[in-house]
Amino acid sequence: MALTDANHHRLGKIGRIFEVCCGYLLLVAVALSLVEIVARVVFRTSFDLFFSFTVWISIWSLLLITGLLLPTGEHLSIDFLRNKIRGGPRWLLEVILALITLGYGIFITWGSILFIGQLYQRKSVFATYIAIPKWQVELCVPIGMLIFTVFAARGLIRVIRTRW
Repeated sequence: MALTDANHHRLGKIGRIFEVCCGYLLLVAVALSLVEIVARVVFRTSFDLFFSFTVWISIWSLLLITGLLLPTGEHLSIDFLRNKIRGGPRWLLEVILALITLGYGIFITWGSILFIGQLYQRKSVFATYIAIPKWQVELCVPIGMLIFTVFAARGLIRVIRTRW
């Protein structure tokens, strides 16, 4: 997800570094997939960890970048109703939409924290060659959604202050 130059000022250097790191995570996932394919075809062997790591790394990079979609405006938005109204009704609609977005972020963040706690307490692991604790893999959900929630709160404040 390449950020446009117009949106870089909203994220700053840290946002760009974060985006590049997530891109490199995806590159690692692709490289692991290629290693797995070569191992299967050439050496007639397969390692379940390669496939699992590929999936986990892809999910980590995608969930971590999710929070950056809000301030850059790169998320999916259906604007036909939003563009038709002005003034007080537009402001009210924008506040309601921002509250729903914030509520979603809070709900998923809190729910995922509770889920991580359960996985940690139960000492749940993935049954692979090496036992990988499930809470470590799932940790990307609360981290990514916390970032999303912070930007959703900033978005709500911006919407409240804007005159339509």
